[in-house]
This record gives sequence, structure tokens and C-alpha cells, in this order.
Amino acid sequence: MSLRRTFLLSSLFNFRTASPNIRMGSTLSSKHEDTGIMEGYKAWKAMGEGGTSHTWAGYMSQLSAEKTMAFPADDTIKPGFYDKPEKRATGWKRATEEQRANARKSFFKESLPVRQGPRARAKPFVYPQRERNAADPQDPEVKKTYMDAFNNLGEINAESTEWKTSALEKHGQALFIKRSLPLTPLAGPTSREICHIHGTDLSGHVTLSFKDAEEVISKGWGERHRLSGTDWIHLGYTLLYVPNTVEETQTLIKIYQAGIDYMKSG
Repeated sequence: MSLRRTFLLSSLFNFRTASPNIRMGSTLSSKHEDTGIMEGYKAWKAMGEGGTSHTWAGYMSQLSAEKTMAFPADDTIKPGFYDKPEKRATGWKRATEEQRANARKSFFKESLPVRQGPRARAKPFVYPQRERNAADPQDPEVKKTYMDAFNNLGEINAESTEWKTSALEKHGQALFIKRSLPLTPLAGPTSREICHIHGTDLSGHVTLSFKDAEEVISKGWGERHRLSGTDWIHLGYTLLYVPNTVEETQTLIKIYQAGIDYMKSG
């Protein structure tokens, strides 16, 4: 008799001979876990597409990433994450001293204001990373102002950037550094992608220097991706929250520009 068959028969015997209370407890636990997974799947689907296939396989893929490589959801706003990039940043050993220095400096022309109101948070999934559900209402004026200003970044930085389908989201437009320009090995995992906005909820992602990512998070404008600092994503890859007002879009556009300037630094 094979070991596999022996194991299966032994498991079946143990289940049949176990007390009714034990068998019932096992069944209830299984049902509870199944219910939790299905509720999680529904909540995940409600965010809309992005990062992986919008199917059961995509959901299980992000669950696997959560168990094997992602940082805990609560870690994405903790300070001090960028203090020792040599331990977390992919490509650090291959980066030049200038590239390392650029990753540690700020590209903001002025300090960011502290964002007003309660702190926003991303939903507790690895990917896609979103703040709100796709069906949540969006202010038409805020959306138009935001998207017009974001699209204008391509014109302002036309010599160094180009629009392509997001390599990280698998759909939607994103701004990339042109292949004719040098790229820091620290940004290797992002495939030259700088930033994008999610049409589902108007949150967005941008690759920032470590110093700028720290400021964005500490002042309430965003949080790290749960895979930032792994081999999958640049350490400075940051989620920007949904703008609540037209005024907030101005600050967010400045953050995207800082990301462009960092990626242009080579």
C-alpha cells in the first residue's frame, strides 16, 4: 500500500472514530474559514480591476503573496522604514554612490502641508492596492481637475517621459521614463514606470525617493505598498490617497512631479 493511500485511510479512520464534538468543531471551523474567504473575495472584487486578473485565481494569488512576501497592512504607515535602505532596497548593491544619494534626498521644491482630516487608509489587500471601492461616488469637479493636471504632467515632462499601459496595474495609462535615459537599478522592479492614477477610485501610485516617500506618509498623503521593499517593487513605491477637494489635487500633482524628477535623476 502506498504512503499516500495509507495516510488517506488513516485520516478517514481518525475522523470516523473521533468524538462527535471534535468532528462538529472541525466542520464548523471549516465553514467559518470558507465564509471568511468568500467575504474577503467579495470585498476584494468590489475594488475593481488592477494588478492581477479580476477572478478567483487573482484573489488567491494576492492571498498567497500576503502569506509569503508582503509586509503587514499596519506596517505601511510606520515611520523609520527607509532608515536602512541597504537592507530593504532591491538594487542597492548595484547602485552608484550618486544613485544612492539621489534616493536619500528630497525632490520637493517645498515641504508638503499636513493633510487635514482623519487619516485615510488603504484596504487590507496586497494587490490591487486601493483606498475605496469602484462603486463609491467621485466628485466630478475634483476628478476632472485632477485628471487634467495629471495628464498635463506628460506634456510638461515630454522630453523624458512617455505614456504607456501600466506595467504594474496591467491596464490603464501610466507615465514612464523613456528608454533612452539611464535608470537607477533601485527602480528596476518598476519597469521604468513612474506613476499612474486608478480610474476605479482616483487613488494612485508613484515611485518616490525614500526621503520623499517618508514625508508623504508622515504627513498623511499616502502609504507604502505592501510589497515595497521586496524584489517585486521599488522601496519608494507609494500609494497616494484619493483627493477630497480641488485644492488637494494640487498637492498630489506636486508629489507626482517629485516622483518624475527622482526617476529622471538616473
